[in-house]
Amino acid sequence: MAEAPDGTTNTQRGLANDMRDQLGAAVDEIKSTVGGKAEEVATRGTRAGADTVAAIGRAAETLATSLQDQSPAVADYVRSTGARIDRLADDLRDKSAGELLGMATEFGKKQPLVLLAGAPVVGFALSRVVKAGLAESSEPPADI
Repeated sequence: MAEAPDGTTNTQRGLANDMRDQLGAAVDEIKSTVGGKAEEVATRGTRAGADTVAAIGRAAETLATSLQDQSPAVADYVRSTGARIDRLADDLRDKSAGELLGMATEFGKKQPLVLLAGAPVVGFALSRVVKAGLAESSEPPADI
């Protein structure tokens, strides 16, 4: 066997290269699996958010109906706002979490001050969602 100046043989270098390749393949597989799970969790969260937004749209429609007799102009405004909220819910359902993140990134580049002003609100909302999820998962299962 030929020995390199650093004392390694061709066989040792070959084994090291094989191990490096196998490790790289394992890392790629782990990345793929974790990325897929993260996308799945994000999609579930997006759908839940879309359902919440849709509920707000329905509430706006109900409010508009109750205001119709007393104040038709306000009822029309609330109804049109509810329709926009419904469209937002549909957009949330139709787009993947990655697409929504991309849209938020582009919006942040165009309107950085709005993004900075909204960051505390988004952070508070996310903390409430996480706390609700933790509280829900810590409840003991009900006996049926």
